[in-house]
Parts: sequence; structure tokens; C-alpha cells
Amino acid sequence: MNNDFEFDSLIKKMAAGPQMEHQTAHQPELPSPGVIWWRAQILKKQAEAERIERPVKIMRALSVIISLVVVAALWSSEANRTQGPYTLLDLFPLALLVIVGVGIGIGFIGITLRSTARFKNHG
Repeated sequence: MNNDFEFDSLIKKMAAGPQMEHQTAHQPELPSPGVIWWRAQILKKQAEAERIERPVKIMRALSVIISLVVVAALWSSEANRTQGPYTLLDLFPLALLVIVGVGIGIGFIGITLRSTARFKNHG
């Protein structure tokens, strides 16, 4: 398109539709009322599911935050006892237990998020 005249003529040709012999016009088609209704029902159910899941998401995030605060509080309260004559080898079982617990927690969170994402994509 070099100028506005060519653009205007193209718009006019497209608007003229099937009357133009040298151009095949595309006639937009609206979906049937049943399809429109079905899509509206799906969107309504998705919005309802999101509304219902919102408190669960909030409680899930809150439980993670509370758990982290409790772990930090316990860790800091026990910090005085670990400053004694303990060696690094004595703390290994505790560190291993914490690492395994964190790994299991991350795994469960990942599984939950993946299953939620699959449900939303297929639902």
C-alpha cells in the first residue's frame, strides 16, 4: 500500500463483497446460538470454579507462610543448643532431615500445581 487511496479502494472492495467478480469475498459467520450459549456456560463454570478455589489458594499460601515461620522459630530457639561442643558431623542428620523434608514439600507443591494446571486446561 503506497498511499491512502489504495488503502481506501481495498477497503471498498472488501466491503462490496461478492458483487466484485475478480475478488472472492470472505463472509464472516457467527457461531450458532447453541455454540454461543455453550461457551457462555463454560466461561460461567470456569469463573465459578475460580471463585470457589480462591479461599483454598489463600489458605494454601497462608499454610506455607505459617509453616515457614514455625520452622524458623523452632530453628532459632534450638540455635543456642547447637552452639555447644557439637561438630558438623553431629548436625548432619538434622540437616539431612531438613533437606529431605524441604524436597518432599516442594515435590508435593509441584504435584498440586501441575494437577491444578491440568484441570484448568482440560476443564
